[in-house]
Amino acid sequence: MTATFEWIDTDGGFADVCKAAADADFYALDTEFHRERTYYPHVALLQLKWHETTVLVDTLAVEMAPLADLLTSDALPLLHAADQDLEVFRRACGALPSRMFDTQIVANFAGFSTPSLAALVERIVG
Repeated sequence: MTATFEWIDTDGGFADVCKAAADADFYALDTEFHRERTYYPHVALLQLKWHETTVLVDTLAVEMAPLADLLTSDALPLLHAADQDLEVFRRACGALPSRMFDTQIVANFAGFSTPSLAALVERIVG
């Protein structure tokens, strides 16, 4: 099975993606960032998934403001170990999710002893 995704590296494309994801009931969201030679993290890549759509966003090429509208929309963001992502969101677009589902926190409440994403997927999905 080959993974397919859309690469976004324009402001208009990113605004369209954020609007489309905001119309979903929920979406998965993850960031990749670096802290080297800086006092705070810089977003290097944003990964979004909703319905059958997978998007990778070159955050070094786009204006991050549309992310604020997505984060505060009615769509529920699904994240894993979101504490560092939240710091990145606040710095990148000045907003935090109005609500969210963090799989690591839920795994802790559900009694999983190792709530890493890989361990959860292995144990639940196989």
